[in-house]
Amino acid sequence: MSGILSRFFYEVRKMATEIKVYRINETEIWQGKLHKVNGENVEKAVRFILRPLNPADAEAMGKLSENIYRHLRKGEECFIHKHSGEYFYNVFDNPHLRYTGIFVGNTLIGMSYLKICENFQELQEELPNAEYDFFRAERNGGKSRVASFGADSVLPEYRGNALNSVMVNYRLKLAEQMGCTDCTSIVDRKNKWNMAPYFSGRFNLFATAVDPSDGGKISLLHRPLGKETVLSCFKPRIMLPFDRFELIDGLIGRGFVGIDFNRETGGVLFAHSSYYTNKGRTIDGIQLLQQRKMVGMSL
Repeated sequence: MSGILSRFFYEVRKMATEIKVYRINETEIWQGKLHKVNGENVEKAVRFILRPLNPADAEAMGKLSENIYRHLRKGEECFIHKHSGEYFYNVFDNPHLRYTGIFVGNTLIGMSYLKICENFQELQEELPNAEYDFFRAERNGGKSRVASFGADSVLPEYRGNALNSVMVNYRLKLAEQMGCTDCTSIVDRKNKWNMAPYFSGRFNLFATAVDPSDGGKISLLHRPLGKETVLSCFKPRIMLPFDRFELIDGLIGRGFVGIDFNRETGGVLFAHSSYYTNKGRTIDGIQLLQQRKMVGMSL
């Protein structure tokens, strides 16, 4: 086995400990310890495989989605959208959509996607009711290309092993390779478990909204690629509980963005940023866009 792996390019990924990740093309393989199964400490050696998904995986993707949805607790129904295997066969017809999966052996235990958006209207489908216009002419010479992340899912029995963080980092690298200028995502505001992986990937919680598909309250996340920071210097930092929604909305309205999450206390750390103050679109403009879309028109 070592002779085969020696031909792979490898890198060091820092998680709980340093792990060598072997990469060939778009597949990553790493030998790690499975720290938890069903929430219990097991300390079991396991080999993870992370790779792009294809139509042959559609049935397994449907089963994973149904399994996760079945294990949601009351009030968590908006955390994910339940889809069947038939739905996942169709996603591979979209050339702008890339699904990624994590396997243990032949079993799909986690998945996520990256979708390329080339204009404001396309991004509205992924980042609903976002006022900030990532495609206005002042940004990147009007040549912004946004990778929207979604469908972050891990089998319940494998949670607690930082697999969502692995998938976020993998897609960040893929987005850069695809010439993207920005990455975005949404997380249900009650889903504190999915906040941490994005904050670890240096995303900013820059706005909140309501998801029109299911009425769920969502946090809008963004990371500009190729830019070290968008934070203001010498401004105070404030920690708020993740579920104090009104206080968080008020803080965002004053120019603060969420930048980190404390797993022990459930607090979100906020810092000031002027990056998102020039939104470029208004709520009226977004509503007009949605109305025209409903009647088959475009801006």
